[in-house]
Amino acid sequence: MDFKEKIITALKKTGTKNAKELIEIPPHREMGDFALPCFKLAKEQKKKPFEIAEEIMKKIILPKEFEKIEVKGPYLNFFIKDEIYAQNTIEEILEKKENYGLNKPEGKPIIVEYCQANPMKSFHIGHVRNICLGESIAKLLEANKTKVIRMNYAGDVGPHVSKTIYAYQNLVKEKEPIEIIAKGKWIGELYATGAKKVKENPELEEKMREMVVELEKGNPAIKKDWIKLRQISLDYFDYIYKELNIKFDKIILESQVEKKGIAIAEKLEKEGIAIKDEGALLIDLTKYNLDKFLILKSDGAALYSSKDLGLAKMKKQELKAEKTYNVVGSEQKFYFQQLIKTIDLLNQKKKEYCETVHISYELVRLEGGKMASREGKVITFSELLEKIHKKTFNETKKRHENWSPEKIENNSKELALTALKFGMLCQDKNKSIIFNWEKATTLEGETGPFVQYALARANSILKKAGKRIKITNFKPEHKKENELISILANYKKKVEEANATLSPHKIAYYLIELAAEFNSFYHEVPVLKTNENTQARRLALVEAITQVLKNGLTLLNITPIEEM
Repeated sequence: MDFKEKIITALKKTGTKNAKELIEIPPHREMGDFALPCFKLAKEQKKKPFEIAEEIMKKIILPKEFEKIEVKGPYLNFFIKDEIYAQNTIEEILEKKENYGLNKPEGKPIIVEYCQANPMKSFHIGHVRNICLGESIAKLLEANKTKVIRMNYAGDVGPHVSKTIYAYQNLVKEKEPIEIIAKGKWIGELYATGAKKVKENPELEEKMREMVVELEKGNPAIKKDWIKLRQISLDYFDYIYKELNIKFDKIILESQVEKKGIAIAEKLEKEGIAIKDEGALLIDLTKYNLDKFLILKSDGAALYSSKDLGLAKMKKQELKAEKTYNVVGSEQKFYFQQLIKTIDLLNQKKKEYCETVHISYELVRLEGGKMASREGKVITFSELLEKIHKKTFNETKKRHENWSPEKIENNSKELALTALKFGMLCQDKNKSIIFNWEKATTLEGETGPFVQYALARANSILKKAGKRIKITNFKPEHKKENELISILANYKKKVEEANATLSPHKIAYYLIELAAEFNSFYHEVPVLKTNENTQARRLALVEAITQVLKNGLTLLNITPIEEM
């Protein structure tokens, strides 16, 4: 039932113009289910807003589904009858199930580019925030009718590669491990060892540059080890993606766009767009307060910028995408301002490049300060997950001694992943995270396990209830029922808000609110020990709660847990 349309129709009959554009949903139901702010109307009619609100209230014929209408300052507030509001909300959730709050993707695709962990370096918790953000943002966009291509773009060439290969060839004597997690750790240690050696011996910097050039030329000895070490990294990364339940539609490596980038830079010089400065090629963006954008080194070697231009062209021509969202840390903000301005300027002549949007986020930090891969000061994904899983495993085993070892393992693993993902997503992306794994795994407070526990508790009620009678009376009898229904009805709005700002933390906050209100309801309101009709109504409410909790967790790429 479209309540908003009924209000708009009623307002039109009073002579109120532009009602469709003015109607809004208040933040709390006690303020009304819908509201008409009268500021704009007052300005047009040269009256005070509350006078306009009172005039409309006297004229309007309230739709039968509405309980009352009231003026509150400059607002005209509409209240739906509790029974109808509850019935409409619960029936819609139970009918649409996993599609509640979602819209079918349509139109041209956009790209969400995220992860960007470089082969031959550690995959640390900073990458985990990026990949969790990127996947959730992709799901939010899909929930709002957008087709999404998930892309991962990683650097398999450059100084970090030469340091890793140098350590492999000259410094580290340990053989390649057999187990996949150990291989990932080994690769990270190779890079850290090579970077440390170069830092201690600055004369090795030239050696590193020479190795990069030799690799570009196809030096057999260097290329052979590059292929081997890169593949070990990529295999380890694939293992991580599976652990996190993420599947990329396209994975592009810098080496695949390097030559395209160089060709673009040289073409831009011929066209007079790029200019030479001490042998290097650059685009002058000083009149836009963006300095000079270097796109090719003086020795003709590619830079991040030239490769990114090659990538933007490939996205437009090969993937047919009009726009790409790049999830990259805030330390790259100025670089992306330069890149985006350059792409905008190039597209003014001919739209050959994919429009680029930088989705900035702050980093994950340790208590001792910022992580640094080159110094080995990182918490890797595997180390962190192992630590969290150890706690969730022990807690699960202690609570469920009758469970099979396999069930304990699977359940505790999903709970560990819940703690990790939710911990990365429950804070605004523009704020730094100091990740506390102990706090992230608690069943109290703003955590993923807290939400999962509420879901498991609701599932337990439904399981105990068994078969149910068909509900006919949806009118809530308890204040807690009204509060829960109001939160459930607000889910679609929260999904829209999260999508509009590409902010998964809004969904996380919503889930915490719903879980907390359900827990309060659980302790205060009997569900099973009551009369048949009341039980049926409350069980329908609990079923709707489980569905929305599942839907919200899915938007965060978290697998709902049935039992805890």
